[in-house]
Amino acid sequence: MVPPSTSGTKRAISPIIATLLLILIAIAAGVVVYAYVIGFVGNSTSNSGTSQGLISIDNFCASSASHCGGNNYTISIRNAGSTTIPAGTVNLYFTDSTSGKAGTATCTIASGGLSPGTTLTTCTIASYPSGLATTAKGDSMSVKVVTPDGSQATSSTRVV
Repeated sequence: MVPPSTSGTKRAISPIIATLLLILIAIAAGVVVYAYVIGFVGNSTSNSGTSQGLISIDNFCASSASHCGGNNYTISIRNAGSTTIPAGTVNLYFTDSTSGKAGTATCTIASGGLSPGTTLTTCTIASYPSGLATTAKGDSMSVKVVTPDGSQATSSTRVV
């Protein structure tokens, strides 16, 4: 037999305790969301702290018969930024849009780097870059220049 209820009311936790529990749960959830967001944002916005220069290609000549000062390619690169581009290897990525072929070559920025406003002694490539066996007169040629600090510039021309 079940004893009858003496007061007819059910017992529960007090409203003050319930409010405190809800506040603690909300704070704990906020801490978990904060930790997740900071972990995600911290990994996706890392910065190495190095600055990139700003370069421009003042002259790009491509020739099928060494008409560019006796070379197949000549490129003049100017530091148009406000920071010195460090000495090192400049990577040149050539694409012949007409034939779809691509090739690479390098030239060097001498010790001391490339000061703001100065032009790199023209990169001259006497032979065809690796991967680009030949070019024909009238082909559309483009070049992408990447300096040692990661600065980039592109230019295009017709092969003469």
